[in-house]
Amino acid sequence: MHDLVTLNGQWWDWQVDRWDVSEFRLIADNDLTYHHSVAVTFTDVAWVSCADLFHHPVFRSPRIPETEFMRQVATEDEHHVYAWDAETATGIVPMMVVARSARIVEQVVHH
Repeated sequence: MHDLVTLNGQWWDWQVDRWDVSEFRLIADNDLTYHHSVAVTFTDVAWVSCADLFHHPVFRSPRIPETEFMRQVATEDEHHVYAWDAETATGIVPMMVVARSARIVEQVVHH
């Protein structure tokens, strides 16, 4: 189990803040209009399946098919599956990131 489960139930709104070759970053708060209170940065990303904006995520252990998929897309043993289910405009959707690491930073950042 990874540390992301500690974020369950803390913030309503989540969005992709950065996605490039160096990292994939999510930010969250109960209202992202003026600030965010947490940032989750994934590094050495091999795969992303995530909506740009989602709500009320439940971070969880990866399911067997997600772990099997990771073995197909990541060539290194240091990668992990970070998985969650979240509300989107179309309903509850499973999401995942295959990455080497995830870093959580909790602090208020004004936009």
